[in-house]
Amino acid sequence: MKLFLNRLSVLAKRSLINPAMYVMSFVIILMALLVIFVPEKETSIYIPVAVLNKDTSEDTEEIIDSLTSMNSIFHFYEVDDEDEIYNDLTSGKANTAYIFPNGFSENLTSSGSRYDIKQISTPASSFVFLSREEVFRNFYQYSARQIIKETFAAHGREVDVHDPELKRLFGKYLDDQSLFALENVEGKIYDAITRTEKVPIPLYKFAGFFIFTAALLGTLAFLNDQDNRIYLRFGLIERIYLGLIQVAVFTLPAMVISIICFIVSRIGFSPLHVVVYTLLVTLVSFVLGTVMTLLPIRTARSKIFSSILPVYLILSFLFSGILMDLTNFGTALRTLSRLFPPSMF
Repeated sequence: MKLFLNRLSVLAKRSLINPAMYVMSFVIILMALLVIFVPEKETSIYIPVAVLNKDTSEDTEEIIDSLTSMNSIFHFYEVDDEDEIYNDLTSGKANTAYIFPNGFSENLTSSGSRYDIKQISTPASSFVFLSREEVFRNFYQYSARQIIKETFAAHGREVDVHDPELKRLFGKYLDDQSLFALENVEGKIYDAITRTEKVPIPLYKFAGFFIFTAALLGTLAFLNDQDNRIYLRFGLIERIYLGLIQVAVFTLPAMVISIICFIVSRIGFSPLHVVVYTLLVTLVSFVLGTVMTLLPIRTARSKIFSSILPVYLILSFLFSGILMDLTNFGTALRTLSRLFPPSMF
């Protein structure tokens, strides 16, 4: 044990002047920060909906103005004619479309579909029923009061359609039954435009970080074995022993950086969680690093392994990005794969 600690101390001191040590630390910091901040996603929902108003009444104009100015996941915008609606739907500019027919506000109680609002959608349209609810809730107050007025008028009693009591009653119904109230009941954070959700990354996606870390550990151990020609001076057991010491040295940055990143990413952390998390990161890094170190030690005389080592290192980086679901870095990864294709090695 004393011999192991002495060799560990000597190799650690030599590693401090090795540029690869600082490269390794930088990579660990970068990958750890990506793992921490990727789960925090803010998704903006923007669904354009076209509206065509063929009615000339002030009430319908008021409904259209309310739709186009409302704060919602649906962005209602007014168009001039039906051709524009169909062009927007086929081009993908509009998700859904609604047409208010001429005489709509004056014939709410009429039977038949002549004065009904026409909803137009395509197979690619999404949230069709929710957008219909938004349209409905904007003219519900007026339409319900209009129906009551005409019903009472048929029995010889006049009722003012703008009666404050009617407006208060139907306004309360809308507050209770709207899309926004349902979202609040489900316990989601929803401000009508942006939905913010904490999306945790599954544990297996941490494999991306460890794969690339292990690839670097194996590469550094192999280069150290080649530069110092350890495979000519020592037997297999001694070389494995020295390789394990080197893995332990390069695992220390992973342990230290994991503590820092864990503390930074957690406000209310407990010392026990920090210890468990640190031991987990260190153990996995050490085990994977050991496996990736034994392979180059075993194949130290192989020129084939030496030639494919750069390809293995680059592929491990690209593969780690896929496992971590770094979709925002897809362009950068594709560019990197073009700059360093496997054929160049």
